[in-house]
Amino acid sequence: MLNLFTITTLLFLHQDNGDLCVGQSTFVFQTGKCSFNEKYFDNFSLAIVNNTMDLDMVTPRTIPRGLKVLIDVQISLDRGKSYQRLFAHILDTCSIVSSVRTSMFKSWFESMRDHGNFMTNCPVPPGHYFLRNWRLDSQLVPHYLMPGDYRVLAHFFFGKQKTKHEDIALDMDIYALLRKS
Repeated sequence: MLNLFTITTLLFLHQDNGDLCVGQSTFVFQTGKCSFNEKYFDNFSLAIVNNTMDLDMVTPRTIPRGLKVLIDVQISLDRGKSYQRLFAHILDTCSIVSSVRTSMFKSWFESMRDHGNFMTNCPVPPGHYFLRNWRLDSQLVPHYLMPGDYRVLAHFFFGKQKTKHEDIALDMDIYALLRKS
């Protein structure tokens, strides 16, 4: 069954027609945590209140091209005791931000941009950036995900992951519940 999820996810991530798969699901943010590298951020805070996410970050220097993010989506089959990976994908953040091509990740970013002041190009100059009252709309939830407890790990880094050349910028763990509407 997990292989079916992997195949379905890969097909969804690589669709070229620009249409999002519309789901009848509600994604409820429950909690989250983060840690950041002071080389890239003076401050980075994450708050989840009433199913909305707020981010607040201050960058002391320009964030150059080359920032990657590993998005790791996991589900708990035993009510939060352990999680199994559904899919993981490493993305070049500048490519997602500046792309004209629609993807699940681009749609998520555009939704976040509507609730914040994120840059739409790279490199990102020093400054104060934020996200206010953001929730993942049901249209942005892939329809093939089954109800359950989810953990989404976002690992931002420069270089090559899991090598001595990796330079970690930020780690976020988001816990959420997916309910069918």
